[in-house]
Amino acid sequence: MFRQDQRTWQARILGTLWLTYSVYYVGRMNLAVALPVLEEQYNLSTAALGLISSAFYWVYAFGQLINGSLGDRVSARKFVFFGLMGTAVCNLLFGFSRTLWAMVLLWGLNGIFQSTGWGPIVKTAGRWTAPHQRHNVSAFLSTSFVLGALASWWVSGRIVTVWGRVEFVFWLPAAILALQALLWVTQIRNDPADVELAIASASPAPSSGVPFREHLKDTLAFVKLPSLTLLAVTTLIQGMIKEGINLWTPSLLMHSQGLSISAAALYSLIVPVMGFLGVLVAGFLTRFLPDERWGITVLLFSGALLSVGVRGALGSANALLFSLAVGACSMVINGTNAILLSTLPMKYGAAGKSSTLAGYLDFASYVGSALMTIITGSVISMWGWAAVAPLWTALFLIGGATALYNKNMHRVPGTNN
Repeated sequence: MFRQDQRTWQARILGTLWLTYSVYYVGRMNLAVALPVLEEQYNLSTAALGLISSAFYWVYAFGQLINGSLGDRVSARKFVFFGLMGTAVCNLLFGFSRTLWAMVLLWGLNGIFQSTGWGPIVKTAGRWTAPHQRHNVSAFLSTSFVLGALASWWVSGRIVTVWGRVEFVFWLPAAILALQALLWVTQIRNDPADVELAIASASPAPSSGVPFREHLKDTLAFVKLPSLTLLAVTTLIQGMIKEGINLWTPSLLMHSQGLSISAAALYSLIVPVMGFLGVLVAGFLTRFLPDERWGITVLLFSGALLSVGVRGALGSANALLFSLAVGACSMVINGTNAILLSTLPMKYGAAGKSSTLAGYLDFASYVGSALMTIITGSVISMWGWAAVAPLWTALFLIGGATALYNKNMHRVPGTNN
C-alpha cells in the first residue's frame, strides 16, 4: 500500500508540474503570433515590436537570477501560485493596452511573474524523484515548454483566424492561467514528507532556515565556479538560437514566403512539434553518451549543419520545406535546452542547488534571448531575412565549442556525481 501511495502521489505531482509549466508558456508564447497583427493594427515598426519582447527577456532573465535562488528557500506551492496569478493579470491588461509603452511595461511585468516557474518546478521534481528516475523525468518535464509553445501558437492562430481580434490572444490565456493557479495550489505538495511519505530523492532538506545573507554569499560563490560560468555561456548562446527561432518564425514565414498571418501561424506549428522530438532525442543521448557534455556538443554541432539547410530552403519558395528546415534546428536546440535547463539542474539537487542552477541558467538563456532580439533586428535591417540562417550557424558552432571545452560541466561540487 505504501509503494502504491508513493507512485500515485508521484504521478499526481509530476503531472501537475508538467501541466503548470505548459500553461506558463501559453501566457508567454502568445506574443509571437500577436506581433504581426500588432504591427499592422497599430502601425508599429519591427524595432518597436522588438522593444516589447526585449523588455520581457531582460526582466525575465534577471527575475530568474533572483527567483531561482529564492526558489530553494521558499514554498514552491505558494511561490508558483503567486506567479501564475501575476502573469494572468499581465495578459489580461495587455489585451486592453493601446500604446506601445503600455505594452512594453505590461510585458516586462509579465517577465517577473513568468520567472517564478521553472526553478521551483525543477526543485519540486527533484524532491519527488529518485536519482535513477532523473533522466526520464527530465525529458518528461522538458516536453512541457515545447508542447506549451505548440498549444499557445495553435490557440493564438485560431483566435486570429476565427475572431480576428488580437485582444483575445491575451484574454483567453489570462483565464487559463488563473484556473491553473487554482489547480496548482490544490494538487501540489512541496515534499513527500508533507503527505507522510519517504523522501524519494537524494536532495537535502530545503535551506529556508539559513540566514539570507549567508545564503546569498553561498549562491554567489556557487555561480562563480569556472565550470558553471562556462556552462552559462553555452546556455546564453542556446537561448539566442532558441528564442531567435521561437519569436521570429511566424514573421520569417510571412516575409520570406509571402504567407498570410493565419498561414504563417499554421506552418509555424511544425517548429514546436519537431522541438518535442528534440527533447526525446536528448533523453536518448543522455542515457547512452558518457555524460551531459557530449550530448550538448553533438546536438549543437548538428545544429550548425542543419542551419545551412535553412539558408538553402529560404530561396526555395516552398513554405513546407522551409518550415521543416527551421523545425530541424528547433529539434536540436530544444534537445540542448532540455539537458541544460532540466537534466543538469535536477542533478544538482544532490547539492541542494536545483532551483538556484535552474534559475541561473535560465537567466543566461534569456539574456541571450534579449540580445538576440537586438541582433536579429539589426541583421535583418542591414542584410535582410536571408542573413538570419548564417547567424544561427555561427552561434551553433560557438555554442558547441564552449560545451566541448567545458570538461567539468557535469560534475556536481561537493558530491561524487
